[in-house]
Amino acid sequence: MTPNSIAAFLLRETMSYVDNYAYPIYVRQGRNRTKFKAGFINAAGKTVIDPHFDDARPFSEGLAPVRLNGKWGAIDRSGVFVIPCTHQGVGLKFSEGKIEFTVGNRHGILGRDGSIIVPPKYHAISPFNEGAAYVWDGKQYGFINELGQEFIPLFFEDVREFSHGLAPVKLGGKWGYIDRKAHFVIEPRFDFALPFHNHLARVAVGGRWGPFGFINTLGEIVIPVQFRSAYDFQEGLAAAATEKKGPWGYINKHGQFTILPVYRYVKQFSEGLAAVSPVGERMTHFITANGERAFSGEYLGTNSFEKQRCLVSSIKTISYIDREGRMIWEGPYVRRV
Repeated sequence: MTPNSIAAFLLRETMSYVDNYAYPIYVRQGRNRTKFKAGFINAAGKTVIDPHFDDARPFSEGLAPVRLNGKWGAIDRSGVFVIPCTHQGVGLKFSEGKIEFTVGNRHGILGRDGSIIVPPKYHAISPFNEGAAYVWDGKQYGFINELGQEFIPLFFEDVREFSHGLAPVKLGGKWGYIDRKAHFVIEPRFDFALPFHNHLARVAVGGRWGPFGFINTLGEIVIPVQFRSAYDFQEGLAAAATEKKGPWGYINKHGQFTILPVYRYVKQFSEGLAAVSPVGERMTHFITANGERAFSGEYLGTNSFEKQRCLVSSIKTISYIDREGRMIWEGPYVRRV
């Protein structure tokens, strides 16, 4: 296949997946902005699952968490219950075929068929990533595998999830990175550390809240510690600010601002677009990776683009828009609490 034919094939595959995806909608019931029913639409804005749930979250790995009669479960793309609505609470999304659930103030893990993989015994459980999830017993942190076994015992002061084969952990008041055998690959010397994204990880020196820089998987500082605030790298760019309260811009992997810091509010890039609010302005709009305005729309609130659609809000409405800013579905504004 030629490069052009490969690109065309990938585009067709992507569009086919988007066409089969369903997006949650929230339909207000009466005048009260907090009363609504949730359903799902397709990429064209057509309702594919009627809004009769008390709440719903986006699909992940073919399943969507939904709430009915005060309890949570999960449905497939045809709207059929895969996990009955019998749980007090569930996580935001499925990861590696699993989702968190809660009983009282304890957390466990369900399989995608609703089977209990980990009983609700932990104070906290993270989503699975690279076959592992971190757990907290109220005092110390460790890691479990996909069978729910504690393959790294709970003896760390704090941790974050595995990424690129490494997990940030806190021991003796400092953060470093371990491998799956709990061996330190990067010795604990940071005041705060976060997982790797795009082969770079945020670390703080001089206090938990910065300043921040970025290291590679060898522990080498490749972007100097100079930012008072920073997000992870997404799609080759990271939002960053050199002052504590902004303004924000976007840096490349050399630590250079490729989009100037002129924003009071920013989100990470997703599918080539990011929501920003310029300093001195209330409304939010979208920019491209070269810093240009993507389209003319302005919003009070935005999610991030996912499967080429994004949920946005104004004073009176909530809407789904496409990557050109065209509205594909709209309803009266609701506030989810």
